[in-house]
Amino acid sequence: MSIKSKQRFAEMIRGKVFLAPMAGVADSVFRRICKRFGADIVVSEMVSAEAVNMGAVNTKELMRIDQAERPAGIQIFGAKPDSMARAAAFIAEHVRPDFIDINSGCPVPKVIRKNGGAALLREPELFRAIVGEVVKAAGDVPVTVKIRSGWNVNEWIDIDFAKMVEDAGAAALTLHPRSKTMMFSGHSFWDRIALVKQSISIPVIGNGDIVAPADGLKMLRETGCDAIMIGRGAYGNPWIFDQVKAVIAGKEPIAPSSIDRLRIAKEHLELSLAELGETQASREMKKHLAWYIHGMPGASVLRNDVFRAESCEKMIGLIERMFSVVA
Repeated sequence: MSIKSKQRFAEMIRGKVFLAPMAGVADSVFRRICKRFGADIVVSEMVSAEAVNMGAVNTKELMRIDQAERPAGIQIFGAKPDSMARAAAFIAEHVRPDFIDINSGCPVPKVIRKNGGAALLREPELFRAIVGEVVKAAGDVPVTVKIRSGWNVNEWIDIDFAKMVEDAGAAALTLHPRSKTMMFSGHSFWDRIALVKQSISIPVIGNGDIVAPADGLKMLRETGCDAIMIGRGAYGNPWIFDQVKAVIAGKEPIAPSSIDRLRIAKEHLELSLAELGETQASREMKKHLAWYIHGMPGASVLRNDVFRAESCEKMIGLIERMFSVVA
């Protein structure tokens, strides 16, 4: 990738608000909803490089990018440089994302057991080889890398790994400043983002604990990062992107009403049903609906009814019944 292409990519992402690549959450429907409510850039659920190379049917769905989502990236994970490179080449040619992201931060055991995700933080030479091979294979498609700050708390390796990312030719780095062992507990160490930003010249995207409208501006000011990424703060709350951007712009963020939340919850369910079919939509949407209704009057009863519902039609009926409760 040329220096000019990297510069264009850096300009494209500077000051932007990303939706994080959350497995089991950030599917195409949710990404499009988040785009409507202010997400500037979205990233797919993580995709196994091995599955891409085998042509797995469900992986094709994970890599589908609707035009309304762009700019959008595809995130891949794996532990073999040649396999990761083949997957990146295929994605660059056939999916044509706006960038390809390498997952080196996922702490989930089933990913770690395959030596992927955050396991790469214990394998610096393997990590370096993977990033380098993916960058070469992706051609003119920018490559970004997402890492955690280390395996154990206070045994930070983020600066060393960030320098490897830059030296390997990647276009940007995303840092989630927790250790692997922290999983998602405690508060992330934002000071690590500032230190990494000072150590490399490529853009740094800050990720972790942006859960309220003021958090985005706070992270930008405290760390100097080039862009921010929102993950769990978007659970049932796609409005957070517009809210964060409002605060950054010096404006008052607008909170959705309960009616707004129920309306989007219903739309989300209907879109998922149309695109994924009854079985998958019913399975995937229960957690989303629980997040949308969190804190509403009667939410605990409705949440229990949603998880017991045997069809999307029944879930839609439950949401419609809730309208009269919150009106």
